[in-house]
Amino acid sequence: MNLRRLDRQLLWPEAVPAERLGGWIRQQLQSDGQLLRWAITAVNSDAVGQRWLQLEAVVQVGAAAEQEAVV
Repeated sequence: MNLRRLDRQLLWPEAVPAERLGGWIRQQLQSDGQLLRWAITAVNSDAVGQRWLQLEAVVQVGAAAEQEAVV
């Protein structure tokens, strides 16, 4: 099993309410591998008022992750 730790900063779109944020985050991270866990570690606003999410995640990558995703 190959695990990889991710650190990401994503712009939180205004169209995504807090109630749908979990699904939106999983969708954003799915291309990195099979998502095992994730966490929002910070929420910040920039000078123009855009909200940014700081994320940490662990994904499984490689052949084993691809086989499990198919099943």
